[in-house]
Order: sequence, then structure tokens, then C-alpha cells
Amino acid sequence: MQELFAQPTAWHVSWAQRTAPMVRRLIRHRPTHTIFTRFPPPRHPDELPGTWRRYYTRWADMTRGQLDPQLLELVPMLAEFVPPALVFDKHGYSAFTTAGLGERLRAGAIATLIVSGGETDAAT
Repeated sequence: MQELFAQPTAWHVSWAQRTAPMVRRLIRHRPTHTIFTRFPPPRHPDELPGTWRRYYTRWADMTRGQLDPQLLELVPMLAEFVPPALVFDKHGYSAFTTAGLGERLRAGAIATLIVSGGETDAAT
């Protein structure tokens, strides 16, 4: 639910603006129990090995070295919940490999997750 996908970028997805109000309604029930994930691309393709390097060479205009930093932020109607909501940056497909996220869920004895938002597919 980042500006990177909501604004007219090379990675724009049509569902982002339509989905945000529904996600917002869900968050309003428990903002203190909300965790957002963001996807910050690398600064430059050379920071990553192999296939990722080739991918970001193709999408070099979507690297942090070339993007407006504001595009990495959550869409405004969701960003207003931070804090108390938390934000974790994920550097791969799964947020569950993000440092600290699993620990946070375990520490809070979280037994149920509601996953909302959307997913993008990577095309080269």
C-alpha cells in the first residue's frame, strides 16, 4: 500500500487506490494491532546478485537511487495510522523473512493474522 504502486510509476497497479479505503476501514478497528510492510528497492542494481541484479537493471528507474523518496511511503490515508501502527520494510517477496517481524508477532502472542492489501507480480 505504498505510493510506489499507487502513483503513475512503472510499477503502478490499478487496485491500489481502490483498495486503500477498504484497508483503512479494517485498520480503524485496531490500529494498535496493525503492521504495514513496505518494499524499498535497492539504491542501484549492482547491490544485488544474479537474477535480482538483472531484474533491477531492467527496472533501474525504480531503484531508490532514481526514485522520489516519497514514493516509498505508505499512501496517506494509511500512513496516518503510524503510529500506533508499525512499519516493517521487506526486501524480498515475503514479509515473514523481514528482520523483527516474526519476533514482534511472537512477543505479542499473535495467534491470528488478517492479511490485507494486495500483491504485485514481478515481470521482466
